[in-house]
Amino acid sequence: MRPAHIIRIFPLCTVLLFAGCGGNSSQQSEPGGGNAAVQQQASKIIEPCQLISQEEAAKLLGEAVKPAEKSEQQVVGMKLCLYNPASGEPIPFLQVSLTQDAFFPPGGVGAASIYKSLKDNFKDMRTDIEGVGDEAFITTGGIYIMADGYYIQIGAGNTSNAAIRQRLIEAGKMAVAKLKTLE
Repeated sequence: MRPAHIIRIFPLCTVLLFAGCGGNSSQQSEPGGGNAAVQQQASKIIEPCQLISQEEAAKLLGEAVKPAEKSEQQVVGMKLCLYNPASGEPIPFLQVSLTQDAFFPPGGVGAASIYKSLKDNFKDMRTDIEGVGDEAFITTGGIYIMADGYYIQIGAGNTSNAAIRQRLIEAGKMAVAKLKTLE
C-alpha cells in the first residue's frame, strides 16, 4: 500500500478503533434532562464538504482538485470529504472528516469522547495548536480539532513537513469559521 493511502485511511481507522472504547453512559440523559449531546441530535447534520469547498481545497493545495469523494461511518458519527488533485497524482490531497453527535446512532459515544480518546492516546506524539477551535493538535494523520461539540480532522500529507503543517492550520481555521456559520 502506498504511503499516501495509509495517511488517507488513518483517520477512519483511529475513529473506528476508539468507537468501542468508553461506554455510552455520558451520552445518556435523564428523562427531561438537558444533555447537550441529545440537544444536538435534533440539529441538522453538517457535511464536511461544507467546511471546505472544492474551490477552497484547490486554493489550499495550490492546484485544481477533482470533485469530492464522500463517505461516512454512522456508527462513529463521522462523515468524510476527500479532495484529490485533478492531475491524478496522489499528493497533494485534502481530507476533511467531521464527527458530530447529530449523526451518531442513539446511544453513541459522542464526538467529544472520541476526540479525548485520540488526544490521550497521542499525548507523547502531538503538538498542541492554539487559535484553532476550542482546542486542537497536530500528529500523525493531520490536525485534530474540537470546536463547539464537533470533532474535525483534516489530513493533507506528511505532518513532519512544515508547509503541510501550516496548510493544516490554515485549513483548520477555515473549517472552524465555516462551522460557526452552519450551526
